[in-house]
Amino acid sequence: MKIGFAGLSHLGIIASVVSAAKGCNVIAYGDYFELKKINLNKIDITEPKLNELYFKNKKKIKFTNRIKDLEKTDIIYISKDVFTDYRGNSDLTAIKQIIKKITLFKSKKILVILSQVPPGFTRRIVWPSNKLYYQVETLIFGEAVYRALKPERTIIGCSNSSDKINIKLKKYLNLYKCPIL
Repeated sequence: MKIGFAGLSHLGIIASVVSAAKGCNVIAYGDYFELKKINLNKIDITEPKLNELYFKNKKKIKFTNRIKDLEKTDIIYISKDVFTDYRGNSDLTAIKQIIKKITLFKSKKILVILSQVPPGFTRRIVWPSNKLYYQVETLIFGEAVYRALKPERTIIGCSNSSDKINIKLKKYLNLYKCPIL
């Protein structure tokens, strides 16, 4: 299974490396500044066990600045951290730009929003509703790798709560061996 991650801030890098550690092939898209954090032997993010896990699984990860490379994936996660100002207001500009670029594919992959966006945000994305999901992100700085590798549960939202989760996404989520709500 190939999993794509769009946005390589703390969230996207952790999710990419952990996904590779779970056995997936990963295509991780980021801009020039995000990619500067990553080189062949080290990721420039302070997080226990991250570099060790990255080094062990780096052959399964392709880091790229070409968003079109995500077309080769089964599932695309929007995984850029949402920045907030001093008042706690979220700046969703970067998230919206990534989504706009991805919708140009017209490929209709499974799209999962992992970034912390406000309620109602996902409903405004133009994407087939049976392939659009929101996954609650629960990482904590300093514990992110551990929590991503062994989540206590996965919480998924979709447009109709009575719909079954897409079989490809369910297969991917089952790799984490935790309850899916």
